[in-house]
Amino acid sequence: MKYQIMPMGKIWENGMFSVPSLIAKNYIKLASEYQLKALLLILSNGGNLSSKEIAKTLGCTESDADDFLEFWVDEGVLTCDNKAAEPEIVKAPEAEEKKEVKKESAPAEKALESIPVPRLKPDDVVRILRENPDIEQLLQSAQEVFGRPVSHVEQEAAINMVLYYGLPCEIVLTILQYYKTEKDKKRAIGIAYLGAMAKNWSEEGITTLEAAEEKLRELENSDRLWKEIIALSSVAYRNPTVKQRKMIKEWHEDFSLDMISFACDLMKENADKPTLKYVDSILRNWKKAGVKTLDEAKADNEQHQKNKEKTKSSKLQGKPSFDISEIEKRALYNDDYDI
Repeated sequence: MKYQIMPMGKIWENGMFSVPSLIAKNYIKLASEYQLKALLLILSNGGNLSSKEIAKTLGCTESDADDFLEFWVDEGVLTCDNKAAEPEIVKAPEAEEKKEVKKESAPAEKALESIPVPRLKPDDVVRILRENPDIEQLLQSAQEVFGRPVSHVEQEAAINMVLYYGLPCEIVLTILQYYKTEKDKKRAIGIAYLGAMAKNWSEEGITTLEAAEEKLRELENSDRLWKEIIALSSVAYRNPTVKQRKMIKEWHEDFSLDMISFACDLMKENADKPTLKYVDSILRNWKKAGVKTLDEAKADNEQHQKNKEKTKSSKLQGKPSFDISEIEKRALYNDDYDI
């Protein structure tokens, strides 16, 4: 059947706005439902809207809204006021030079961190492909993986994975295959996530396909754990960042799921708004105090409640291993993880 917009009626009462044709042509399958919704809200508001306003309309957190919009920033559709100015282009040979220095001496390990990730213009990409047949082959393989032409931001990301982060081409292709798979699942994964992923793999020395496959299995396990934690904590769902994956991995290594669940219950009882920072603060306090079992955690909480009842008008005399008021304070300023 064929459909068309009604030329008259209430639908037109509040006016209309323009949507670039390429959004429908190129992104209707590539972008997720909420990425498209967020963009439509911006377009309907004269092309300018804050993530806070978008979060309110979509019924999600502001961080979620930023995640949705990051995709359009990466694709060059939107700009963000908080984005830093583009760093000066670092040519490929220089990037390789820095990579060599990093391997030679310990002091030079911080040298790479001080060099901004190169921003490549189309002519930079052309030059690099001309000089590096392996990278040219990598992008051709990426096009086969995606089943479409590779966008400029994707070309830039792939090149930087090789020349800036020093990953082998076959490892980069593995990351790009993972990116495609996640996109097919309608997950809001952006180019910025790939950069963080490449940095992480580079630091961990993932240079073989065997190591890459093991890393991907870890990601699958962390996805399952993430879904369980989201269900337990009642925090608004969004895909985990690289830092969040690291955080929940540490939780899983130090505590049983029952203890994590109990920490989530304490968070919901005492926090005005559910946050993973709050849960992380509870678990950090338990780790510091040597609380290792669910019974110990419950006993510790009971002791805290008794002390709290006895000292309603004065300070606690015997401070338990975790203090709810202290946790609330830390949760507000805990920047170790981008949660």
